[in-house]
Amino acid sequence: MELYIVDGTYELFRSHFGYPSRISPGGSEVGALKGYITHLNSLKKQYKYLCVSFDSTVESFRNELYDGYKSSNDIDPDILNQFPLAEEVTKLLGITLLSMKKYEADDGIASVCEQFSDKNIKIIIGSLDKDLMQCVKGDEVVMYSTRYKTFTNDKGVKEKFGILPNQIPDFLALTGDSSDGIPGMKGIGQKTAALLLQKYENIDLILNDVDNWKKTVRGGERHAETISNNFELLKLFKELTTLKKSVNVPKDIEDYKVCLLYTSPSPRDKRQSRMPSSA
Repeated sequence: MELYIVDGTYELFRSHFGYPSRISPGGSEVGALKGYITHLNSLKKQYKYLCVSFDSTVESFRNELYDGYKSSNDIDPDILNQFPLAEEVTKLLGITLLSMKKYEADDGIASVCEQFSDKNIKIIIGSLDKDLMQCVKGDEVVMYSTRYKTFTNDKGVKEKFGILPNQIPDFLALTGDSSDGIPGMKGIGQKTAALLLQKYENIDLILNDVDNWKKTVRGGERHAETISNNFELLKLFKELTTLKKSVNVPKDIEDYKVCLLYTSPSPRDKRQSRMPSSA
């Protein structure tokens, strides 16, 4: 059994930059929505179990922890205004929607992966987001690039970054993640971060043995000083890059079964249509 999880926010952005502009009768930009719908319709033909996790609001609890974290102020209004439309369309297409408000779409995805861990269900995450690589687990949870048509398992993560999936939060805390507004540790790039994490499991162990590795790593003295002087900030960055796995998501795999017609009863509640109340 396979469950395909769409990173809805990622797909809407991808469509925004990959599809031509399209103006609705009301004068609004909806080009991204056209590409988004095309992608979901294609997935419906391939997968019986499917869901979309979406950033209903760009701001999340992480903005309360760090002022520099990404916000809606950084997003083009032309695409931001299509967010609510994309959520409505997802429901109309009979696809389970995980609408994230306090949390992010990535947290919703991580929680679904955790929910079905070790339940003989293969999960495919449709995204290129580095954050989500921490969810990868052997061939049980893999990532799929809709752009390059390639799958990434834990071996793929190791080949790409030189680390294990569960080290991704430490890796991004060290190197930074510009798409999320996380600067990382100044002067520490991917090569140095991978080298340290290959020897030490996490940032705490890196700090504990700083006197040893600073003599063997290129630029070690400078990097050791950076980490030692900014370790509280580094821990905050790791908290920001660590996905939450306890978000409330549907617990039965049948809740993720695609309804071929939006007028079909929802298997989630067996009472209501997938039609939104405003329809």
